[in-house]
Amino acid sequence: MHFKTMIVGAIFLGKMIFAESPVDDFGFQKFYTTRTGSLSWTSAHWNNGNDRTFSDWSTDPDDPTGWTSDQSGSAQGFHVDGSGVMQMLGNAPRFHINSNNDEDPTPTSQFFLNVEYTAYFMRNALGGENWGGMIVGLRSGSHHHGSSGRDNCLANTYYARFRNDGTWDFEKEWKHPGSYYRSTSGIGKQDPLWGGGVLPVKKWIGMKFIVYNQNASTVRLELYIDSTSNATAPGNWELVGIAEDAGLDWSGASYGASTIEGCAYSDALAPILQGGGTALMRSDNDNPYYKYVSIREIDPTGSFDDTGIRPRAKPLLKSVPVRHFDLLGRSQVLEKF
Repeated sequence: MHFKTMIVGAIFLGKMIFAESPVDDFGFQKFYTTRTGSLSWTSAHWNNGNDRTFSDWSTDPDDPTGWTSDQSGSAQGFHVDGSGVMQMLGNAPRFHINSNNDEDPTPTSQFFLNVEYTAYFMRNALGGENWGGMIVGLRSGSHHHGSSGRDNCLANTYYARFRNDGTWDFEKEWKHPGSYYRSTSGIGKQDPLWGGGVLPVKKWIGMKFIVYNQNASTVRLELYIDSTSNATAPGNWELVGIAEDAGLDWSGASYGASTIEGCAYSDALAPILQGGGTALMRSDNDNPYYKYVSIREIDPTGSFDDTGIRPRAKPLLKSVPVRHFDLLGRSQVLEKF
């Protein structure tokens, strides 16, 4: 479901001031303000009482935007229970939210570039691939991740991953299927998220993944977790990590290669400043659940703190520690880089 920016009234110094609500449509805290005039996507239509499954390249018939599509190409697809929860099925689920569908003769004018993604995830059971788990990609091409007859040069995606093996990272992909990753501790490294344990089972875990152009040559990525509220609004958000991609050291090709062959571009280190406007959720050989998903085009210059009144201070790269998170509200600072 898409919505225009929510407006609420507030009194400041005796005057009525109208400002955006500091929480999303499910009541969870926003970090950045929504870009004026943009359209947002939420999973509110999963809670319409209609139990359904869609699969094999089809769309969710109940999505009022028409932006949802199954890009896993399997017979299993995605099950929506009608009460707000979606389960990924099959061995390689690929759930796309594509407002810029190049197959739609009348596509919307919405393009997701600077985005704040918020969602809650539950791992169904132990198993699945180590690289599976809560995997979200932004700035992706609409149908360019190995789909038949497509151009893999147009994958161009930044991912955030809470992986099944208990680590987290940011992953950068220019040409499918090549990619490379980084975390707080450096390029080609994945930091522990659960103190050496694996991604927990049967627990609702929140992710907030924010990607925006910091300036004309640098992309900033911010990643937050809510491991303690059990998906209770407004959430209990803690910083996991941040990265800035200025085209200097982070490759988007396999094994960190600096060049890419067979595409109109060749520089694998270049930041993905534009991308394809699609968000995607995926996993491999497991069947996790999602709820309370929202995707908003943001104004990176406008933000909320936890009171919803003052601008939020952006964390600095040099001050981000590696943390272990648990399900009891504690985080242990391990080391600063």
